[in-house]
Amino acid sequence: MDYTIEYNRFLTVLEGYNDANWISDSNETKSTSGYVFTLGGGGITWRSARQTIIARSTMKYEFVALEMASSEVEWLKKFLANIPLGMKPIPYVSICDC
Repeated sequence: MDYTIEYNRFLTVLEGYNDANWISDSNETKSTSGYVFTLGGGGITWRSARQTIIARSTMKYEFVALEMASSEVEWLKKFLANIPLGMKPIPYVSICDC
């Protein structure tokens, strides 16, 4: 018996979605940010975590979230380059701030 996950749609496109929310609780001083990355339409990695900094604006929180996602992109590209998927290396990554 062979167990596999098959991704058929646009396999060479690595897509990412990230976001940060403003402080939702008055007792909190840090925002939460997260991301999800898909390959071929299926989720392959995700994370949600409290940010380690206290920012003075929502724009700074968004930049911190984007930096967290971009670090994951670099790791993913190196990881996927070492797996024989029968495809060309991933040329670019699309990240959307939702």
